[in-house]
Amino acid sequence: MKNGTLNSKLFFNKYKAKKLIYQTKLSSIYEGINIKDNEPVAIKLEKKSSKLALLESEAYFLFNLKGYGIPKIITYGNSGLFKVLVEELLGLSINSLWEMRKRYKIDSKLLIKDVCMIALQGLERLEFIHSKN
Repeated sequence: MKNGTLNSKLFFNKYKAKKLIYQTKLSSIYEGINIKDNEPVAIKLEKKSSKLALLESEAYFLFNLKGYGIPKIITYGNSGLFKVLVEELLGLSINSLWEMRKRYKIDSKLLIKDVCMIALQGLERLEFIHSKN
């Protein structure tokens, strides 16, 4: 998956990839939109040829963890050469926050306040996950 090659691609005749958010060797995450109602979504892609099937496992766990701070699964399946997971788009990633600070020429270090808020949210999510066994 080359950077940006899937921008504007349509999945399931409904979800359009708009902007690459993050990419690894195994998968890519795009900010996208539901073209039927203009709702923002996150679109995660994994090549069908991948032997690990991590996206399928992620979809299973997210579906069973529904709730506080866990993105809602909209759909999962195959589309073209990819396994595709479409989910609720939550908010800025840590990387996006970092890039925004750089763009506005703010010291690129995260503030103590930001780090504390991220840590608190992480702990709250872990507590929620543990409550689901």
